Amino acid sequence: MKIKFHKTLVLWALLPFSLQAQQVMLSEDVAIDSTVAKRGPNRKHHTHSFMSFGTVVDEGSAGAKVVRPRMDYFNLGVRYKRRLAEHFAVGFDVAYGIEDYRLKQEAGKKLPDTLLNNRERMIFSSFAGGLYMRFNYGRRGNQLGKYIDLGGYGNIVFDHTHFTKNKQADGSTIRSRTTGLNYYQLLNYGLSARVGFNKFVLFGQYRMSNMFYGDKNLPELPRILAGLQFVLS
Repeated sequence: MKIKFHKTLVLWALLPFSLQAQQVMLSEDVAIDSTVAKRGPNRKHHTHSFMSFGTVVDEGSAGAKVVRPRMDYFNLGVRYKRRLAEHFAVGFDVAYGIEDYRLKQEAGKKLPDTLLNNRERMIFSSFAGGLYMRFNYGRRGNQLGKYIDLGGYGNIVFDHTHFTKNKQADGSTIRSRTTGLNYYQLLNYGLSARVGFNKFVLFGQYRMSNMFYGDKNLPELPRILAGLQFVLS
């Protein structure tokens, strides 16, 4: 009985130390949880999806002028950001995009030919990639906050369709859809800029490359796009 009594007394005496040791171990586990500390809108790594809607700013070259205003541009993509300092980060994005231009039907039209139609559209589908530098400003906590992105982009055009629509004298309508055309460049590139307010972004881009091959002697579509972008996640 005395032996059991002494054992019980020792166990009760050591219990506070045992609990304290367990508490310290749990605290240390939380402190070294690097996954939470390194990922987030204002942390070392951050990835989010986005969606953009835009319109052309200029109307294009003579002979290739487009109807404005209308939604000419849409894309959906994913963006990665790597923070290097408190107010500076770099990153890249990839996206799927559509550019849909409605051509003006007027004298002097040359793209893709001189024929005038009731309606005419040129649609380009592409995969895009971009690199950027980000400059943050203001207080933001663990959110995107206010920032300016400066960078460049490149598009690989994988599909182009030319649409026309014409009403006939008898009231019928003829619609045409032409693909497999060979007058456009597969690669386009240019400069981009964004001004972000947390999950809302104003963007603009300037296409430096020509959209059509030089030997085709075709005028250029608008080079400047601007619009609104939404951070989805």
